Amino acid sequence: MAASLASDHLPPPSDQTGRFVATARKSWLILRRHRVILFVTMALSLMAGLLVILMSTPDYRATASVEVQDIPAGAAGAGASGRPSAEDTESLMQTELEVLRSRALAQQVIHDLALVGNATFFDGMGRRRPTEGKGALTQRQIEYEQTVGLLRDNLEVELPGKSRVLRISFVSADPVLSARVANSYADNLIRADLKRGFESGVQARRFLLGELDGARGDLARAERDLSVYVARSGAAVDPQLDGKAKTKPTIAPPDGSIATRLTQLNAFRAQALADRIAAQKRWESARSASAETLPEVLGNGAMQTLMTERAQARAQIVEERQFRKDGHPEMREARARLAVLDDQAQSLANTIRASLRDQYEVAVRGEKQIASEIADLEQEAQTEQGRDVQRGIMQRSVDTYRMLHDSLLQRYRDMASQAGFQAGRIQPLDKAAVPANPFSPHIGVTLLIAALGGIAIGLLLVAARHMFDDAVTSADTLAERVGLPLIGAVPVTGDAPQPPEIFAPIAASLLLASADGLPRSLLVTSAQEGEGKSLTVHALALALASLDKRVLVIDGDMRRPVQHRLFRQPAGRGISEVLTGQARARDVIIDSGVPGVALLPCGAVPPNPAELLSTNAFDAMLADLREDYDTLLIDAPPILGLDDTPALGAKVQASLMVVEWGRNHHGGLRTAVDRLRRSGVAIVGAILTKQQGRSVDYDYHRAG
Repeated sequence: MAASLASDHLPPPSDQTGRFVATARKSWLILRRHRVILFVTMALSLMAGLLVILMSTPDYRATASVEVQDIPAGAAGAGASGRPSAEDTESLMQTELEVLRSRALAQQVIHDLALVGNATFFDGMGRRRPTEGKGALTQRQIEYEQTVGLLRDNLEVELPGKSRVLRISFVSADPVLSARVANSYADNLIRADLKRGFESGVQARRFLLGELDGARGDLARAERDLSVYVARSGAAVDPQLDGKAKTKPTIAPPDGSIATRLTQLNAFRAQALADRIAAQKRWESARSASAETLPEVLGNGAMQTLMTERAQARAQIVEERQFRKDGHPEMREARARLAVLDDQAQSLANTIRASLRDQYEVAVRGEKQIASEIADLEQEAQTEQGRDVQRGIMQRSVDTYRMLHDSLLQRYRDMASQAGFQAGRIQPLDKAAVPANPFSPHIGVTLLIAALGGIAIGLLLVAARHMFDDAVTSADTLAERVGLPLIGAVPVTGDAPQPPEIFAPIAASLLLASADGLPRSLLVTSAQEGEGKSLTVHALALALASLDKRVLVIDGDMRRPVQHRLFRQPAGRGISEVLTGQARARDVIIDSGVPGVALLPCGAVPPNPAELLSTNAFDAMLADLREDYDTLLIDAPPILGLDDTPALGAKVQASLMVVEWGRNHHGGLRTAVDRLRRSGVAIVGAILTKQQGRSVDYDYHRAG
């Protein structure tokens, strides 16, 4: 009990570990409280597993294995092809798995083993062979379809890891049948692969033959086009080519080739450009300057003679002017002769200037003529280059078609030489042996699954019971749902008085219920009638008396008084007479027959007990009797539906709740506790009565 009270007052865990420990402890208590459900569900599940094992027909599994290769051994072109990628390999293995599960392969197995019309197959599969048709289907058709379905349903195909090995297993009740079917599946898979390889080889050779004919025609057309083009363009034929290609042109440039002529003309154009620039500079100088100042004029011999004569004529005029006037005949003759010389000099200078212009124009025309010839040669060179490019393109087409033709021809020869003896992609690895031991049922696995299933079902039932059953059955539920500590728990004893030794620990706990020790007045009540509060008061009084305590039992349940019967005393005067002033309290107290225990019975049953109990006379009676006894135990009526107990609760020091195990639900019990607390009385705890089974608290009290 001390451990239970301490657990109710533990502070909440502050960290995650503490919360986990608290949750685990709470879950363990729930499981322990409902352990019978777990044991029963596990036992039932194990019995069901044993029943399944006993009723199951033993099945035998036979396994054959084959190896799937990337490329068939000896396949044409296998050496030249690269290693397939991981995705290709996985796709190949998945394809073979689907082939094994296909209906077509199941039909081949049926024909191979002659399963249709064989009663042994249906016996081995644990099925009844159809004996008649149905609808439009005949009996044989129905049997055939059922055989296909049984083969596909009981076939197991496994691909271990990332290997290239396929494990083919078949399960049946006949070990010999399992081995035969597994081996037949492996053999028919290999034969189907060989058949597919042969048919694909025939189709591949037909395809290559068609491609080879097309390549041969393309090569002939390309060679013919090249020959015609070379003949039209005047190209030479390469004598090194063999008989299949006789039209490869070779270009031999003549002495007066376009390139040589272009080189010469470019040199001439450079010289003409230089001459034209020089002539242009001379002409531009002559056109803008005076004719007599030109270097070409000054360097001319005739011009120099004229200039000498002009100088002499001017000198003569100057000399004659000293002696004669301008009108003198000799002066006029001298001026006329000078004018003639000036005209001659001017005429000669103009002639020299015109010659410079003619030289410039001749240089320009020469440059243009050379540029025109170069442009014509460049156009001719481009035309010749285009012809060479076209010949190269046609020659490369011929080479490409010849290479394709030779490759297809070689591939066709390889496939034709290997046809008929090419190995398949799938190779046998292990034959299926007749199994000696059955594959199923697995006794250990079945019992383990049954046990785990029982535990799971039991946990679900416990969780459902804990979630939906809110009856008070332990200290945890009592503290969780109504906030009361559990003082103690007592087992079921019927309507007989409780054994005092059971209440000895509870009485000892009450000695520590308050700061002053045992409460001087203690009200004992319950939420509803029939929970054992009167029996609890009787047994608790005896237990306190055994601890040398003087106890006065007051039968405050004035509607159904029972304490006088429990103490085997006659009904006489009691509380009713005291509260109505007909008697004194000490006069109606009787000896219970137990040392240390006195009884104040109810007396006559009043018509309105609540009104009588709420009077000041009751307070005076308690105050008068409190000094004569260590405690006053008051048997109060149930709380729900009556006003008696709240009226009594306001007059006592403490109260004690009696809760029947598994009867009170938290809604009604919480209402009763709240109503009692509103009366102002302190509730020291609760006693769990009529407990069934062996709870933690009850075991603890019995052990204490």
